[in-house]
Amino acid sequence: MAKKSSRSGKEVKTDTGMQDSGAASFEGAAEADISMLPEGKKAGAVHAAGRIHSPNYTDRSQKPRVDANKSLPIRSVPMADLIRKYRGSAGLSQQELGDMLGVTRNTVGNWEGGKYRPDLDLLLPMCLVFGISLYELLGAADMSPEFTVTNQEQILLEQYRQLSPVGQRVAARMVSSMLDEEVMANDRILDENSILLAHVSTAAAAGDGYAFSDIPVDNYCFVFKNGNNLNADAVMRVKGDSMLPVYRDGQHVYVQYTQSVEVGEDIICVSREGLHIKRLGVDGPYSLNRNLPFGLTSPDDHVEIRGRVLGIVSETDLPCRADLDSLEEIRHREIREFVKKHGLK
Repeated sequence: MAKKSSRSGKEVKTDTGMQDSGAASFEGAAEADISMLPEGKKAGAVHAAGRIHSPNYTDRSQKPRVDANKSLPIRSVPMADLIRKYRGSAGLSQQELGDMLGVTRNTVGNWEGGKYRPDLDLLLPMCLVFGISLYELLGAADMSPEFTVTNQEQILLEQYRQLSPVGQRVAARMVSSMLDEEVMANDRILDENSILLAHVSTAAAAGDGYAFSDIPVDNYCFVFKNGNNLNADAVMRVKGDSMLPVYRDGQHVYVQYTQSVEVGEDIICVSREGLHIKRLGVDGPYSLNRNLPFGLTSPDDHVEIRGRVLGIVSETDLPCRADLDSLEEIRHREIREFVKKHGLK
């Protein structure tokens, strides 16, 4: 589906995969133009922006993002009461707030009466007017430390307030430009240090086996480059306990497709029982767990080697949700070609 890039403002094509994006998001908030706000409200707007954006902008998870299922803490106070509270604290009438947000006084009254809720695209401007964070407007019960203002940030805020309106606009644009440069630098680092691999739907049995006709690809995944995965073709999930204590049920491993393997290597092989992870011995594949020995089930059965295991996928190999969102934008052409090649939807 097409969505607008928060970095360039251009529309790009993205394909959803195993790691799908959040349900809804606020994008482009770093470029919020506080110059449109009336004098006297700009300082509050900068305060709100400081609460929403962490100085460490390389972590995309700190961009304002609303996920309908996960990201929002439980609201302890109805939004209607919060809008009324913060409007009063800002010293604004319903008419004044409506004028600043481009809505009527009756609309604000309906918000505060609980009849309607503001559209999503009005939440960030409302935060800027009130000088609060998005979490505060949504009535978040728990405030993470990353949304608090440090002493250094408070000093910068006070210095900003001493600037003329022209100086404030220049400062805001400078900060926005610096953030854009950091985002682009972070994108380059992500792009250079990550690889896209096939995710195989058929679990490699370290136990009972698995129905097998060919090694199917059901998705793609991004991992950070390391010594284990530079030659990997796919990521597979371990099924069963026959390779304990090295491989546990549910773990994922890097796999290189090849039939050229050596004795002592851990391999991916297939028999009539299915796909397996085993260790290759002089006499053939075997299980590490002696309580679950590996053997053929019939005289005419045989084992065929499909590849070698390069290592276990560790948690640090996987991008965080925010970095994954960025990679899906940066590498959208590669993803589209991969999806087409493997017939994925």
